Amino acid sequence: MDELKTEITTILTQYLNEDAMSYEVMSVFSERAMLAFKEYRNYPESWDDERILADMNKHKSCIADLALYDCIQQGVEFQSMHIESGLYRMWNNKGNIYTNHRVVPFVTI
Repeated sequence: MDELKTEITTILTQYLNEDAMSYEVMSVFSERAMLAFKEYRNYPESWDDERILADMNKHKSCIADLALYDCIQQGVEFQSMHIESGLYRMWNNKGNIYTNHRVVPFVTI
């Protein structure tokens, strides 16, 4: 898991053109995204850590987008609309990231 977290953090740092001091902050966003992905994915209990990690690596771009989403919204968490000096912002639903990457949760019956 640490290797995946490092890869996601590196992607974020490079994408946002951040310096080394921000690496630790990006690492927090990476870890949060990985936890959110695991929770959303709802892995079956029969899956071991190796199989979960392989699946998460397969969906690395989705996890990176989740981390980027949280990073971009830093300071405006949970804000659905913002109007200031003629600037209008409204955030897409975070669930759209999963849809765009064709990631669906596992369902048990």
